[in-house]
Order: sequence, then structure tokens, then C-alpha cells
Amino acid sequence: MEERELIISALIKMIPYPIDLIRSSKGISLIKIIILVAFLFAGLNAYAYFNPEFTLSKYTIPHLLGSFNDDKRKAELEKIQAVVEKFYDDNSEYPGRDGWCGRIVTVLHPEVKNDISGYFDKGGIPQDPAFAGTSKDYFYHREDRNSYVLMAVIENPPPGAQTYNFEGCHDWPGEGVYNYQLSGLR
Repeated sequence: MEERELIISALIKMIPYPIDLIRSSKGISLIKIIILVAFLFAGLNAYAYFNPEFTLSKYTIPHLLGSFNDDKRKAELEKIQAVVEKFYDDNSEYPGRDGWCGRIVTVLHPEVKNDISGYFDKGGIPQDPAFAGTSKDYFYHREDRNSYVLMAVIENPPPGAQTYNFEGCHDWPGEGVYNYQLSGLR
């Protein structure tokens, strides 16, 4: 406990120094900004040391961009899910044939793409914002006429997130790739 108190008191003693540097009448120099950022970084690391559940990686630009893409993926999969459900309402079965599975937007096996493309506006069927046209694009699996699974790759999955495996599907990228899914069952 004494070591923790010593570190905290040392950090508190350092706080006025960067503030005095900024209050200078000459303005802020690049060196002053670097020193201030170093003090902030040291303070965050000290906080992370005493609070293990706190991680700085959540506040990096790649993580924030990944979170933005993940939110977009989830919203687009919900749009695709709504279209698949509309297709079921119109045809009494889900798109594709029983056992069909593959990327939704594919040239080799366009059955599902052809079935649902008429339900989307001119923008077409949504594709993954980071993985469009790759083996990690949105994936669809029709289990039978009354059930299906939509899948995506989430860049920042929650701890312990499950991954899904459908070996033998068209364009299946391998085990452990897809970690987010929506499904329908009627």
C-alpha cells in the first residue's frame, strides 16, 4: 500500500509543473506539448497498473475505427436480415436452397444475391466496410426452408466471443473467422 501512495503522491507533485509550462506568456512550444503528453501517458499507465481491467488499447485510433466498422456491420446485417425475412414473407421460404452457404455477394454462386438484390435500393446489397470482396465478406447459410444464419467478422469482439464454423460451404475462409451472427427461424 505504501508503494501505491508514493507513486500517487509523486504524480500529484508533477501535475503543477506541466500546467505552469502552459501558462507561460510566451505560448506553447512543441517541447511543452510533448512533455504534457508524456505526463498524461505516465498517469494513464499508473492508473492502468492499479486497475487491471482498464486498457489503453480501447482508446487507439485502430480500435475506434474498428468499433465504427463493427457498428456499421451490425446495422447492415440487420438490414440484410430484414430483407431475408421479407423474402420469406413473399415466398414462404428463405433465399437459396437447403444447405446453401457462401458469401452473399459472390460471382461463383449468386443464388442468394439474385434472390434478394431486388429488395435493395440502387446501392445494392451491403458489403462489409473493410472486407468487401474478400473471403471475410458477409456470409449466409440456409439450413432449411425455415432457418438461416447471417455472419460477419467483428474486429473488436467481446472477450470470449464464439466463432462459427460451416465447413464445406462455398468460399468458406476457415475455422475461427466469423464471430458475429444473426439467425432466423420460423
